[in-house]
Amino acid sequence: MSLELNEVSLEIDRELILDRVSLKLPAGQSLVVLGNSGAGKSKLLEVVAGLIRNQYGRISFRNRELTPLPPQERGVGFVFQDYALFPHMNAGENILFGLNARKASSAEKSKWLKAVTEELRIDHLLERFPAELSGGQQQRVALARSMVLRPEVLLLDEPLSALDAASRERLALLIKRIQKKYKVTMIYVTHDHNEARFMGDQVLVLEAGKVVQIGSPEVIFARPGSRFVAHFTATRNIFPGRIVDQYDDRKALVEFPGGRLTSASFPESGAEVWVCLRPEHLALVSSETATGELTGNVAEEPACANQLNGYRINQFIPQGGVTVLVELEKEGNRLMVFSASRKVEQKELVVGSEVKLVVAASHVHCLPRQPDDIYCQPYIS
Repeated sequence: MSLELNEVSLEIDRELILDRVSLKLPAGQSLVVLGNSGAGKSKLLEVVAGLIRNQYGRISFRNRELTPLPPQERGVGFVFQDYALFPHMNAGENILFGLNARKASSAEKSKWLKAVTEELRIDHLLERFPAELSGGQQQRVALARSMVLRPEVLLLDEPLSALDAASRERLALLIKRIQKKYKVTMIYVTHDHNEARFMGDQVLVLEAGKVVQIGSPEVIFARPGSRFVAHFTATRNIFPGRIVDQYDDRKALVEFPGGRLTSASFPESGAEVWVCLRPEHLALVSSETATGELTGNVAEEPACANQLNGYRINQFIPQGGVTVLVELEKEGNRLMVFSASRKVEQKELVVGSEVKLVVAASHVHCLPRQPDDIYCQPYIS
């Protein structure tokens, strides 16, 4: 039993917005849709909800065809990015709007209003109007309005984008808890890769209306299928490289501007590659230490197999207290590394310190590269 989209396409004013989108999401799981602005993420939700009719393809849930059904018959809830609350109604009236439209009984309305608002911790806000609520409170009201209808499928369009960091974290935890508790099938749109890793059982990456990769968060982030996906999932360190030797079917020696590394993830054919190194997969050690304090990411293999020497610290970029993003440089080549702030302090590392880097072969991911591809510089977000 699953939510299925089969070759779904959408064209507006002769522009192809969605191009043969197919996916299969098991009932009760969550799918996060990632993509740039204009990739078609919101339109995908609107098509699933029935707010826009797709010209081609089929949509079904639990073997029930949804494509010809109007929105109110699909069993789908929609939480909009801008909340879409009625300003002349208080929170309670907004939440009950859908049940009133269904002509639900007073007992049913009272039951679900109490259950959902207590779950979302907004039962004390029911008499307030939207203008009297914070952004986080408005988003909870919008979520409650969908949840009282007990949807089988819940669609959320960047629900946290307008909130401050603390509110985003609290509401993300709440949405995930409710989704798991009620076993709602959820599609969650965002452009934030951290939200995607936390919220999704699966992640779908959309580019110009096309699905470029779909899989578990672990696969999408550790094994991006293209340079676009690698960039969009904040790989940060992407270099042109070349496979110079292959030991067997599982290991290859790859050369890139920063040195040589053994890779356990490389294309089956072609010597020209993009070398992708995630900052959290690199271990930072002082140059005086042979191996240093290795993280769980690299302890799985001998450290000496993959060391990079001669890098100097260029700058520290705080990431919220417990971690720091360290920019390293060697002969004009930059690398970004995540490290625990306390380890940086313990090792007395400062700007200008020379360090070694250690990375497991399983975390050296190589993508096919055409010889005329442009150089891909690392970036800071």
